[in-house]
Amino acid sequence: MKQLLKRIGRALFWPMRRFFDPRFGGIAEGVEANVRATLDSTELLGRAIADMHASVQEANSRLINVYTEAEKASGAYFERLLSATPAELDDKASALLNHEVTSGGLAAQVGLWFNPPVWVAYRPGSVGVRAVNERAAEVPYVFRGLAGIAPGTHVLDVGATESTVALSLASLGYEVTALDPRPYPLTHPRLRTVVGTLEDWDADVTFDAVVCLSTIEHIGLGAYGVEPGDDGADLAAMKKMGELAAPGARLLLTTRFGRAAVDDSQRTYDRAGLEALLEGWDVEDLTFVRRIDASTWEVSEPTEEDVELVAMVTAVRSG
Repeated sequence: MKQLLKRIGRALFWPMRRFFDPRFGGIAEGVEANVRATLDSTELLGRAIADMHASVQEANSRLINVYTEAEKASGAYFERLLSATPAELDDKASALLNHEVTSGGLAAQVGLWFNPPVWVAYRPGSVGVRAVNERAAEVPYVFRGLAGIAPGTHVLDVGATESTVALSLASLGYEVTALDPRPYPLTHPRLRTVVGTLEDWDADVTFDAVVCLSTIEHIGLGAYGVEPGDDGADLAAMKKMGELAAPGARLLLTTRFGRAAVDDSQRTYDRAGLEALLEGWDVEDLTFVRRIDASTWEVSEPTEEDVELVAMVTAVRSG
């Protein structure tokens, strides 16, 4: 029995004795080296997997961009935009739509841009109001000023091309002549178009009303494709309007107002400048509107702080 117990003891404790025996010290180091190598391999494998995942993500992103560009090239992108909601607008579609509503868009390039009172802004994910310009006040002022002038009478609209006022007046029954250096793109049985400048035009009719909406400040300055003229081209134009107007004819004029100034495309008139323009006309109404913010205009007398003002004039041709 004693011998049997010794044999069992040797079998159980011999491996442990070998492990701690100095003669077998290399075993421990070997085990430790194997463990370290295993851990290093695991770390390298983890990094490789992470790098592979990043590469797959980058490849997927590139594939999505390629698909998007291919979709646009095929026309499917624009077809999808036709049924899209504002939330689906992206930056490229927004840029395209914003460009098209300006005076440099495709419609403008064929003469079909009309300066709107409200400018819409397209942004990625939304549509909103960008700004409201002076036409919000000018156009209704013109129609109010023509109240009492009977349909069928002759109305001259000077600088008509970017406005729908001439068409509206013709639709209301007036005999309208739209004068502009550029062709007027709209037609109506009571609408006549004259392509040219006021000073070069020999009219065959006198007018019962003259509309000059945001135009006089540009005349003679080389704006809208016309060669620059004399410094007093605006005064000469006003004189010509007076010659074309019948005694008692009404003038509806709107223009920039403030500190007198002139640049390459427009003038700003002060009180003295406005009085010089209106020589030979009896002013019945002078109304000023000023910009309050990007979307608000209101009637107000000029102050020194005003930076954007428009003068709106109703006058009658002196007898």
